Parts: sequence; structure tokens; C-alpha cells
Amino acid sequence: MIISVIVPNHGRDIKNLINSLPNGVELVVVDEGLERSRQRNMGIDRAKGHAFLFLDSDQSVSTGLIDECEDILRKGYDCAYIPEVIVANSFFGKIRAFERTFYTGTAVDVPRLVRKDVCPRFDENLTGPEDADWGNKIQGSRAITKNVLFHHDDIGFFEYCRKKAYYAKSMLRYQEKWPDDKCLNLKYRCWSVFTEKGKWKKILRHPILSLGVVFILTVRGVIYYAIR
Repeated sequence: MIISVIVPNHGRDIKNLINSLPNGVELVVVDEGLERSRQRNMGIDRAKGHAFLFLDSDQSVSTGLIDECEDILRKGYDCAYIPEVIVANSFFGKIRAFERTFYTGTAVDVPRLVRKDVCPRFDENLTGPEDADWGNKIQGSRAITKNVLFHHDDIGFFEYCRKKAYYAKSMLRYQEKWPDDKCLNLKYRCWSVFTEKGKWKKILRHPILSLGVVFILTVRGVIYYAIR
């Protein structure tokens, strides 16, 4: 079982990622100066593995994750969600890291690992929501890993807003393709995903971080409607 790790890059140092990967995986780095979706499709064409693990250049894997991915594939699963831990020292980064813990395996999340024979192409006309679009097209059984991936992304507030504004430009096209997607439902996106399956208890345990998440959701909403 060979897993190909596909990484779209834009000239970044990927030392953390390379050092975290065990022997036996194929690393496919595409650094052609193109949009992420295009570079991922190029990676799909170049990869020779039996399954693909899609990572970004500022991510790394935890010890045991690759072995667990191989085990999941051997059990017959077609794809898998991987819990993402945002590594950040700033308070804003800690809010984002807290928010991310609510999303694993939900409609807001997307698989990272997929078997080659069920892997769809990325929509190169989408920038930002191409992940969600791609995840919606995957057919087959899904698992959730226990091991995590790390996202080294301690960006500031204004850089975060700039990225979300750029990604929001594709949301109307995404909405046209997937009008019934749960992640477009305001109640689900801003309430249910944070309270379902007992997750509301985490909100009570961390009131300050939870208020920070409310702030982030508000900012993203303002950006989305401003871009529209």
C-alpha cells in the first residue's frame, strides 16, 4: 500500500512536512505558480500511489498518522477525515484552533485521504471552496482518523480577512453547484455544528474562546455579504 502525499506549493519551505513523513510514502510537490486546485490536479496526474493524502505546504503529520491511513484503507474505507490542529501562539490563532476542533468529520470538514480509484478532480474555477466541492464529489465509505495533522498557520487578523475575502469570490459559484449543502445553511454553520453531539459542553468550558469564535463568524459573514 503506497500513499502519495500531494502538496501544492508556492515557493514555501516545506522542511516541517518532509521531516514528519515516514519512509515509504511518495511525496509529490507541485510548485508551478498556479492556483491550488490546478496544482492538486497536476499532483493527481503525477502520483503513483494507491491512495492520495492532500496536504498544504504549511502542514505536517503526527507520528502514526500514515500507518493509521494505511490501516483504514486496508479495512475498505474509501476516504478519511483527519483532525487538524492549528499550531499558533497568538490569541487570534488560539481562537482559530479552538474553532477548528468543532469541525472534524462534519459537513464543514473535507476528507484529506482518498483512495485513488474514487478520487475526483478539483474544480479549477473555484478558489477556496474547491475543497468542499471536491469532498462532496467523493463516493464511498468515510472514516475519521485518531491521529492528527498539524497546520502551522499563525497568521494575523488582517491577513486572515484578506484570505477569506479572496476565497469568498467563488462562493456564489459553489452555491449554484451545491444549493442544499449543509455548510451553506446559516443555522447549521453558526449553531448546530458547534452544539451537536454534546459539543456545547466545550463552549461552556471555554467561554472566552467561544466569544472569539462568534467574532470570527461575524467577520466572515460580513466579508461574504460584502463580496456578494
